[in-house]
Amino acid sequence: MSNLAHTVKRTVLLDAPPDRVWEALVDPALLSEWLAPEVELDPREGGEVVCRFADGEERRGEVAVVEEAERLAFTWRREEGGESWVEWTLDAVAAGTRLTVIETATPAGPMLLAAGGARWARRLASLDLVLGRLVLA
Repeated sequence: MSNLAHTVKRTVLLDAPPDRVWEALVDPALLSEWLAPEVELDPREGGEVVCRFADGEERRGEVAVVEEAERLAFTWRREEGGESWVEWTLDAVAAGTRLTVIETATPAGPMLLAAGGARWARRLASLDLVLGRLVLA
């Protein structure tokens, strides 16, 4: 990314083991409950990512890194331009999982960066609710 890149970082502690959090990051049915209403994801390196949001925005990208239950990273692009790198890191902790998401985007202005931070905070809160409903198999 260029020197015009901006980064949003959010970390949350989830009351679920890393394998359950991982499932919520790679299962399109679960992703559609907290990330975007419509999600297509092929969770392997080189796989496609498509997210269609409620406001009509669509982002498409490619999975770049898959380290099961530890790390997932992909690119995604807005239809009107601008690419982001999104990276999820899962760390097992005594209380469950510490999940960190970092989105690095270019170009971005202060307003876009602030909005991105608020969106990720809402998404992570929704993820926490989804994980609370998952039943261990």
